[in-house]
Order: sequence, then C-alpha cells, then structure tokens
Amino acid sequence: MKIRYLIILLIFSFAAGCTFEGNTEPETVTIGAPANPNPPNNSINQETALTLSWQSEELLTFDVYLDINNPPASRIVKDTSAKNITVSGLVYDTDYYWKVIGTNAKGIRLESSVWHFTTRARVLPAEGYVMKLYSIETSAPSYVNVLFQVQDIYLQGVTNLTKSDFIVYENDQLISSSESAVQIIKREQTSYIYKVVLMLDNSTSLSPNLAQLRTAAASFVSKVLAIGQIQIAIYKFSEEPELMIDFTDNELALVSAIQSLGIGMNTTNLYGAVVTGASRWTDSYSLDGSVEGALVLFTDGSDTQGSHTLDQALAALLDKRCYTIGLGNDIEPEILQQIGNSGFYSTNTVTNLTSKFLEVEISLGKISNSFYQLRYLSPKRGNFDHNLKLFIRDNQYQGSQSYITGTFNSADFYSISPGLYLNSSASNPAGVTSVSIAKGASLVLVAESFLATNLPFYSWTSGNTSIATVTADLLDNSRATLKAVGNSGQSTSVVVIDFNNELSKILTVIIQ
Repeated sequence: MKIRYLIILLIFSFAAGCTFEGNTEPETVTIGAPANPNPPNNSINQETALTLSWQSEELLTFDVYLDINNPPASRIVKDTSAKNITVSGLVYDTDYYWKVIGTNAKGIRLESSVWHFTTRARVLPAEGYVMKLYSIETSAPSYVNVLFQVQDIYLQGVTNLTKSDFIVYENDQLISSSESAVQIIKREQTSYIYKVVLMLDNSTSLSPNLAQLRTAAASFVSKVLAIGQIQIAIYKFSEEPELMIDFTDNELALVSAIQSLGIGMNTTNLYGAVVTGASRWTDSYSLDGSVEGALVLFTDGSDTQGSHTLDQALAALLDKRCYTIGLGNDIEPEILQQIGNSGFYSTNTVTNLTSKFLEVEISLGKISNSFYQLRYLSPKRGNFDHNLKLFIRDNQYQGSQSYITGTFNSADFYSISPGLYLNSSASNPAGVTSVSIAKGASLVLVAESFLATNLPFYSWTSGNTSIATVTADLLDNSRATLKAVGNSGQSTSVVVIDFNNELSKILTVIIQ
C-alpha cells in the first residue's frame, strides 16, 4: 500500500510539470507582448553603444525602459512605432536591464519580460594619445598648416606637447623638422573662441539649496573666464529654458545674472534644456578662426515634464560636448551619464557642489587648450596631390586615432631664402621694400619670417608718426595697417622686427 502511494505521488508530480533543478523559473511570456530581444537575454561583452530591438506582430507603439536596476524604471523612449532604438554612452562592465511595453489598436498595453545584458570591460593602454584632424590648408610660399586636437585615451585634453613631440611624413617620407621650419602654434596665439552654455535647474526642489548653487556657479564662471578666450551664456530652466545672459566674457555681468537666480516652477524640462543649450553654438574649425563650445548642465532631479525625449536630447548633442552635474538622490545617474558625454559629476551633499563645478572647469581648461596648429614649409613643388601623416612620438596607443592623415596640393608652392619679408607673394616672392601711398589712404602689411627657428613675434614702428602711422593687429601681430597722414612728397620708414628670430625689415613709405 505504501509503495503504491509513492508511485502515485511521483506520477502526479511529473504530470504537474515540476522540476528538480533548483529555483530556476522559466520565462513568463504574455501572448502578443514584445519578444525575441536583441541582444539576446543575458548577453555579455556588449558595446557601450548598441541597438536594442524586439519583435511584435500586433502592437503599434512602444515604450522602452532601460536601467541598471531590476526591474528597470527609467523610460528612455515613449510611443515609438519603431521596433528598435540605438542607445549610447553606456558604462563599461555594467549590468543593464530593459523591457518594452507595447500598445495595440484598442489601447491595450502588453509588457515584455525584463531582459538583461552586460557591457564589455574597458581595455586601454596605461596611457597614450588620441588625435583628431580639423583641417589641412596651404599658404605661400609653401606652408602646410594642420589644425588638430590631442586628447588622452580617457578623452581629456592634452596641453603640453611641443614641436619635438611630432613626426611628419609626406608621401611616407620623413620631413626634417629643422629644414622645414616646423612650428607649433597653440590656441592662445590664434583666433579662437570657446563658448560655454551654463544651464541651471531652478525648479522648486532647489529651494533649500539655491544660495549654495549661486555660490558654486559664480565661482565656476570666474575660474572658466580665467582660462582665456572664453564666452559664457547662462540659462535657468524649470518649465522652460530661459536665457538669463547671452554669451559674454564680462565676469561682473555674469555673476550678477547668477545672483538674480530665483525659484521657478514645480516641473523640470531637463531634456528640453539640453536641446536648447546645444543649439546655441556651432563648432567650426579653420586657420582664420575656430569656435567650439560645451554645455554644462546642473540639475537635482530628472525630466518630469515629458515634452521632450531622451533621444531628442542625445540627438541634439551629436558631436557636441556636454558636462552634467547632479545633486541629491532624485537624479537618474544613468541618464545624466548618457547626456554628459564629456563627464558626469554627482554629489549628495550641497557643500560639495563647488568642488564638482571645479572638476568641470579643470576638464574644460584641458579641452580648450588641447588644440594645436602645426605649420611647416614643404619641399614639394608642382601641381600634385600629396599624402600627409602626422604622428606623436612614442605614442603607446596604436589604434586608428593614434595619428592623422590627409592630403594637400603643391600647385602654388615656390621657394624663398630665409629672412623677413613684407607682402610676399608668388608673383613677388621677395615682397616689398618701399610703397607709395596717397594721403589719407591705408594699406595692410603682412610680415613673414621664412625658415625661422622660433614662432615669430613682430613689433611695428613708424619713423615719423606725423607722416605715416602703423598699427599692429590686436589678434595677429604679423599684420599691421599703414596709414598715410602726411603731405604729398613726404617720406618716412616703417621698421618691423621679429624679436623671437632676431630678424628685421625696413620699409620706405612715400606719400603721393
């Protein structure tokens, strides 16, 4: 009797579908809900930018949730009709959980299972340099000018390289640094402006910490302006982003605007603030003048308004820099990390807020000073295209961005002897030694120190300012404006000196 009872129990157990393999539960799938995720559930070694996709036959729109917590609570896309989304800015070696909730034609919402993947570990050399090319331009007599940026492998700006750190090849042939008069021109010696948009959350939750925010922001403005060639615009945002002061380098005006910051509405348009802030500048790079910018966004919470999406915010930041600073426990770190593509800084203590702004300022200083212009005289001649490669000596990083390459044409190149020349050209390589100019007229003079060892620094002096004046360009001392102020028949001289290379030239000026 006992044996029969045991057999019945065993048969009943197997018929009920029980398993004896521990507590592993089979995935529960609601019929019609989103399914078949890609990457597959529990995937490992995923990239920090990847496409999430799923399958669904009946559902029309989808909400996607992605989080480092399980179950995921952060909605990153709302009401999309696509069955895939691309996410970027994920953290290396981190577990992520995601799910999709779909809605059908009758308004019924069906929720997928929670899926999981792990990003790959970050593998980098101990140190090294990443290079980014902006332009290769040529100028008389045979200059090749390369505008580029150098960052370390963690994408922080590198500011201390000199001409001895660079190696140049033309058509895979090494260029002599001394024979080609290689020069490195840094940002402060060029026409360059760095624009910073400071976006400050002033929603009602900031009320207890408003005074500390003003102090931290004012300190940030003062330190950033000290970098030089910086302009700052300040916004506040709660319901909508509002411009407080437009781009300026007037510290007093900027600090005054910050001190006027009050409390706004009880809603936070975080994503809209990103879209507005990123729209305020366009990065452009050339030898005539470069403009770059960054958005610095402070918040103590998440987007509660819902008038913009995270995808819209990330799209607005495409190829633009953004730093995010989060305060308190109500922020969404994974969201602010995606938005803060150049750095995310957080603190739970308002007294540490000034130090977090300082960390951003240090990073901005490195990035804004990581631009270089390499200039050298090429030995190539004739109407031919040439390949250029630029390396950093002893670079431990050997990836695709460890060097830059491009092309230039030598059609207008010509040769010239070492020395200082005024208004040299292909038709007149030796330049001018005298000029005749009508009374009251002006003439632009351009000095060039060819095959000079050092970066030139010019001074201009008129022999008689009652006959002719000469005024150096404030941004480029190789250029000056000559003006005839004397009477017809009078003459004087203008002396230009390149102090760094001990070169000089005398120009005779005759009033017509």
